[in-house]
Amino acid sequence: MTWAPTVRTSFRGPLMRCLRRLALAAATAACLLPWAAHAQGEAWPSRPLTLIVSSGPGAGVDTFARVLAERLQPRLGQSVIVENRPGASGMIAARQAARSAPDGYTLFLMPNTLVIAPYVLAQNAATVDVTKELAPVVMPVSTMMVMAVNGKFADSHGIRTVKDFIAVAKKDPGFAYSGGDNGSPMNVMGEQFRKESGLELTSVPYGGVAKMVTALLGGQVNMAWMPTSGNTQYFRDGMLRALATSSPRRSPQMPDVPAMAELGYRDVQATAWFGILAPLGTPAPVIARLNQEINAVLKEPAMRARLDQLGYQPEGGAPEALSRQMREDDERYRRLTADLKIRAN
Repeated sequence: MTWAPTVRTSFRGPLMRCLRRLALAAATAACLLPWAAHAQGEAWPSRPLTLIVSSGPGAGVDTFARVLAERLQPRLGQSVIVENRPGASGMIAARQAARSAPDGYTLFLMPNTLVIAPYVLAQNAATVDVTKELAPVVMPVSTMMVMAVNGKFADSHGIRTVKDFIAVAKKDPGFAYSGGDNGSPMNVMGEQFRKESGLELTSVPYGGVAKMVTALLGGQVNMAWMPTSGNTQYFRDGMLRALATSSPRRSPQMPDVPAMAELGYRDVQATAWFGILAPLGTPAPVIARLNQEINAVLKEPAMRARLDQLGYQPEGGAPEALSRQMREDDERYRRLTADLKIRAN
């Protein structure tokens, strides 16, 4: 006769419920393990990033973009591909960036020209308000702008100072100068200088800095407001002569060149800067990581030496610093473009 133990019902019920819960927990964990492994495999970044640039290959900002992309790669563990999208005063690049997925894989290296664009482009133009449609990441670099003259023209006319230039330009009403595209910070400074100096100057727009510098070197125009970035060799070689900077004070890069402010032109001030932005909705942790890594790159001695060679000043800082700079420029250039009646080319 087989003996069977007697199990009390009051004990068997809780035991079975406990066993069922353990089995359910084990099954749930088994289901979640593949998902967790997948999530870990997809940790950002898991594929290459794209850095959109609003200029063509070979331009000064394109060179900086490629230097930055190269130095970011080991920090992110992924390559950063520079994509050139020139045209429409930078709006083609801005639109592509604004319409990209907010997943952290698309960045936009924006010139501060685009902060001004809504105030100078035609009302029906498909403009992007970068202050509202993109998320700030960091301001990596800035560059000073100078009032420059063709070296040969300066030598033949005895121009070494702004005062010398004014004396020459007064004898030639309608003297042609360029500030790149109409509505650029360079153009705004040129028109403000024209207003304050009382000179009769004619602004000749060019599609971008590279074309303007080529025209200045070739004597198609003999004065221009231009950034030093990417052009420092022309000043060293005497092909161009800097008469003044539009910075608030003298620059360590050109200590012998006076600032417009010290010459009495206090409103002829501007700095060209670049911001890195991402599509709105990009996760905050991704923006924080990008900000951290780009700031770290900007502190590298080799990077700082390269930036100095290219004519850039490293900036960096928090996303909020870039956002604040964008708001300040937005307010300032909205006023100036209205006062000077500046419109796009």
